[in-house]
Amino acid sequence: MNWMEGRGLFLISLTLIAVGVMWLLPRRAVRSKAVGLALVVLGGIGQGFVLRTPASPIVYELMFWFLAGSALFFGVLTITSRNPIYGALWFALTTLATCGLFIRMSAPFLAAATIIVYAGAIIVTFVFVIMLAQQAGCTAYDQRSRRPILATISGFVLLAAVLTVLHQSSPVLVAAVPPAVGSDAEVSNPLSRPKPGETLGTMHGVGRSLFGDYLFEVEVAGTLLLVASIGAIAIAPRREQGTL
Repeated sequence: MNWMEGRGLFLISLTLIAVGVMWLLPRRAVRSKAVGLALVVLGGIGQGFVLRTPASPIVYELMFWFLAGSALFFGVLTITSRNPIYGALWFALTTLATCGLFIRMSAPFLAAATIIVYAGAIIVTFVFVIMLAQQAGCTAYDQRSRRPILATISGFVLLAAVLTVLHQSSPVLVAAVPPAVGSDAEVSNPLSRPKPGETLGTMHGVGRSLFGDYLFEVEVAGTLLLVASIGAIAIAPRREQGTL
């Protein structure tokens, strides 16, 4: 019970979000989405008060709350959408809002890489949906969620654990200490380490490491995606039984 002392707003707001998400999950019976969205918004406001940071310039505060609220809102729409096409679109907007938070934290390369990677993933999702989705209409698994209560409880227990750690962690950032000469990281990733007298930027180092130190892994991942795309193209067209 000591853990729950002083965490009333945290638990209540998180419960409101969980109930709202469970309300919005696809069911056979049609429900009003306004109720679920209202619960999610109220819970999000409560979490904002719990996890608020020290005062900062109003522009940065407004930018953070706009991007964070957008990411939360579009994320809920992603997992509660009945139409997979709309789900992919909401996921794209969630990714854009998250990348905006990265830019606010002075991480433009991470934001650009996230957009590139997940934009590609969304395009692949569109291809698979268009080629493999049933043309007769939405299937049963799109119309009704499987075990929504268990899924919601599991997801929000993990979310509560993450938020608890964030709430208890110190806001002081530890300065990054460069690895010592001869360390395991320097030996295992030689191409991403600058040579004596060489100035190596962050993007240059990431490119060297990605297409140098980990070239084999990148090629394997690309080959798997290529094989999956070819397989989808091969099995998607409707053919007569017994023909290829």
